[in-house]
Amino acid sequence: MIDSLKEYQNLNFEQGRSLWQDAWYRLNKNKLAMLGLYVIIFFVVVSILTPWLAPYGYETQNLALGASAPSAQHWLGTDIHGRDLMTRLMYGGRISLMVGFAATAVSLVIGILWGTIAGYIGGLTDTIMMRIVDILYALPFMIFIILLMVVFGRSLLLLFLAIGLIEWLTMARIVRTQVLTLRKQEFVSAAVVTGLSHWQIIRRHIIPNVLGPVIVYITLTIPSVMLLEAFLSFLGLGIQPPQSSWGVLISGGVETMEEYPWLLVFPGLALSLTLFALNFLGDGLRDALDPRATRD
Repeated sequence: MIDSLKEYQNLNFEQGRSLWQDAWYRLNKNKLAMLGLYVIIFFVVVSILTPWLAPYGYETQNLALGASAPSAQHWLGTDIHGRDLMTRLMYGGRISLMVGFAATAVSLVIGILWGTIAGYIGGLTDTIMMRIVDILYALPFMIFIILLMVVFGRSLLLLFLAIGLIEWLTMARIVRTQVLTLRKQEFVSAAVVTGLSHWQIIRRHIIPNVLGPVIVYITLTIPSVMLLEAFLSFLGLGIQPPQSSWGVLISGGVETMEEYPWLLVFPGLALSLTLFALNFLGDGLRDALDPRATRD
């Protein structure tokens, strides 16, 4: 009897994990996804600390030096105006990441609200709201953004809003599909019976349960936004001097890539590495948050 009791006490019971703990457990086993997460954290931390880490002033020029190859004084070389490329790359990363996260945040707020209202209310409201989304999808958004920049001027705030206002459409569709399924679940019916208002049901029960797919889509939206900003900057419609972004640096590097290849290589590597990291993290989150995934 005593031996049986000791054996019982020595048994190792697996502790239960919540959905988010289980997702983190699976994500942590995905080496590529974790590598992507560490790379993103690295770039974000460097961007935040850029004013203290940058080796030179952002606009410090040495025209006599001109465009010089990487050296002990300038690890990534200098541009045609004698400005340190590493410094400009670090400050440009702040702008590129800021555009990516801010524009994604705008699309996140609009997309979640639009998709949740359409899916929860349903009926004629859902039909009208989603037909509006279909109409907006048919518009040439690149021309729309270019017109905004030309008419209202080129500012960082306008760039956030313009890109965010076109990226919310897919977010709204994803959220609506999830809400259509969730509103038929028993826990939503139970919440209605207990007398909770529609807003309380949406806030407490609907939105928390759509965060999984939304988080995955966010990691895919940020690189899409960054690429769009880089493309606009390449056309001369994005960030304007004296500010700079990776897209602006790439645009300048293309013009001189035959003579000074490092002006294109290093900004291109920084942007590519960030985009790869975000895509690896997005793939890992998609697998980790998949409710059909089996627990290891």
